[in-house]
Amino acid sequence: MSQAPRLFLILDDEESIRQSIAAFMEDEGYRVFQAESSEQALEIIRKHSIDEAVVDIRLPGQDGNSFMLEAIKIRPKIKFVVHTGSADYIPPKAIQALGVTLDKVLIKPANDLNLICDALKK
Repeated sequence: MSQAPRLFLILDDEESIRQSIAAFMEDEGYRVFQAESSEQALEIIRKHSIDEAVVDIRLPGQDGNSFMLEAIKIRPKIKFVVHTGSADYIPPKAIQALGVTLDKVLIKPANDLNLICDALKK
C-alpha cells in the first residue's frame, strides 16, 4: 500500500518562484499548494494538513514571520524553511523557537532546489 503524499505549501508573492519550487517538489512526491499572501496561506493551512512549508519573509500584508507564528497555532507539527531575498535575514527568537534556525534560511533564488529538501530534513 502506498503512503499518502506529504502536503507542502509554498508562500511567495513571486509567481515564477512558486512555480519552479512547485514543479520540483511535485517531482519529489509532494502534493503542493501555493499562496501569494499570508492570508491565503493561512486559509490553506486551515483546510489541509500541511506538513511542510517554504516561506518568503517580505510579502504584501502580513509578513512571513507573522504567518509562521499563526500557522504553528493551527498546525503545531508543521516545519518551515525560509526562502527570502533579504540576504541579512536572521530569524527572530520567536521564529527560532519554531525550529527555523540559520540552516533553514535560504537566499532567493536558491540555485539548487535540493537545498529546500535538505533544510527540511535537518
